[in-house]
Amino acid sequence: MEKKILIYGMGTTGKAVKKFCENNKIKYFTFDDNKDRRNKFEKLIKNTSKIVLSPGIPKSNDNVKLAINKKIDILSEIEFASVYLKKPLIAITGTNGKTTTCLLTYALLKDLGKKVFLGGNIGKPLISSLDKSIKYDLYLVECSSFQLQFIKNKFSPFISLITNLSPNHLDHHKNLKEYYESKYKIFSNQKRNSYFISNIKNIKDNNRFFKLKKINFINSSLNENKKFIIYKKIKIDKNKLNLIGRHNFTNIINSLEILSIFTEPNKKALDCLYKFAPPPFRLEKIFNKPYIYNDSKSTSPGATAKALDSFDKKIYLIMGGKDKNLDYMSIKKIIKRKVKKLFLYGENKFKISKYLNDINYEICVDLKSAVQNSLDHAKPNDIVLFSPGTSSFDQFKSYIERGKSFNSYVRQFT
Repeated sequence: MEKKILIYGMGTTGKAVKKFCENNKIKYFTFDDNKDRRNKFEKLIKNTSKIVLSPGIPKSNDNVKLAINKKIDILSEIEFASVYLKKPLIAITGTNGKTTTCLLTYALLKDLGKKVFLGGNIGKPLISSLDKSIKYDLYLVECSSFQLQFIKNKFSPFISLITNLSPNHLDHHKNLKEYYESKYKIFSNQKRNSYFISNIKNIKDNNRFFKLKKINFINSSLNENKKFIIYKKIKIDKNKLNLIGRHNFTNIINSLEILSIFTEPNKKALDCLYKFAPPPFRLEKIFNKPYIYNDSKSTSPGATAKALDSFDKKIYLIMGGKDKNLDYMSIKKIIKRKVKKLFLYGENKFKISKYLNDINYEICVDLKSAVQNSLDHAKPNDIVLFSPGTSSFDQFKSYIERGKSFNSYVRQFT
């Protein structure tokens, strides 16, 4: 019997892979944990040449472990798709800032006149870009650690970028080492004269393929003063930007580093940066007096630290959500320095309170009461920041649903 590929997981990604296989007469099976049984999986893999895995399925999944033991090739969808690309691929990952950097880069490259596919973790699966009716000049993908974990030897971007790394997703990955190693796979197959961009200290020294291959390494560093971000000959006026915070200024530098591989950034690029609005729920200002910011996309303590560092005055902070086995001691110092009062809600509220037991905090029943209680304290010139520092899946389907709920509670109580 002829072996087929097995599409594992039939969400958005799996459906897009299935459509591609049908359009290109590639023989396939499908399997989904929510609909199919384990014994069906065991039978299917006897006739499977490789598995294309959807990003939400972890290495710890019993079927995945079985396939690994049987030495069946398991590929991420982004690697499966990348083999068919005819134009350069730009891949961006990191714990925080990858979506904003992707959107900034997309805006700058579009402004340059390039037809750019934008997808991956940010939206459409990369495989959906292979619709023959649309021709792209470049492919730009945001890559999560879930998508990168099963990269083998074919995913080879022309440009790769890691924004930053800090502990996250320890409910999905076995440990921090596995999480970081998944991220490093973004540049593991890059070819000679491709580019890798990062400002992570010693990242080049700690990875052997920089010595084995001639990857162009660009050390992206933020140069700023009180008024300007300075990139080569360009001065970017901070007051004209819609983005706030040093982490976002670094995102701007990263996107300009990518642009500079194609052309020298000029005044047109500057105008593009000034027009750029932050994506929803990423340190988004939603109310004045008091100044209320919705940072629902914050899903790790590191993201909350970056949000806090964006303000010069003390803050009323709302945190909490699903427990992801993360260490909140890492942000205790910045919370002590920056926070007037902390309002905790969600599945991990008591766990966070143990880490931060000498900080002025209040335990709240749910997000609604956390919003109400924080606004009861806030005066017109105060800042209220919702930066949960963990995922939303205890009470909400996504950070988007959580962010929308926060906005509705703010409307209710202001």
